[in-house]
Amino acid sequence: MEIKISARHFNASTSLQERLQEEIDKLGKFYPNITSASIILDHDVELKRHCEISLTIKGTVVVASADEENMGKAIDVALDRAKIQLKRNNEKQKEHQAQPISDVAAKQPE
Repeated sequence: MEIKISARHFNASTSLQERLQEEIDKLGKFYPNITSASIILDHDVELKRHCEISLTIKGTVVVASADEENMGKAIDVALDRAKIQLKRNNEKQKEHQAQPISDVAAKQPE
């Protein structure tokens, strides 16, 4: 999986980048359909930190963002929001799967 981390208006420390890398790798273990991730960290105003996470999943893009007072909290909230969207996406795909042929053949009248 390709992970791209960008920081605007500040320099992201290597420990912060490593933490993000680990968190996205954890998501990849539970949701193997993720092909790439893009994370944008923004330090807009003195009291506002912004984190936006975009995950590409086989033709779909999941975007989660958060604005908080510190960067760590913004990252945690954005990751939680991304997990919720990934769960919804998984449920939708499970609902749209075709029935097994054995079920269809068993229900046909003879």
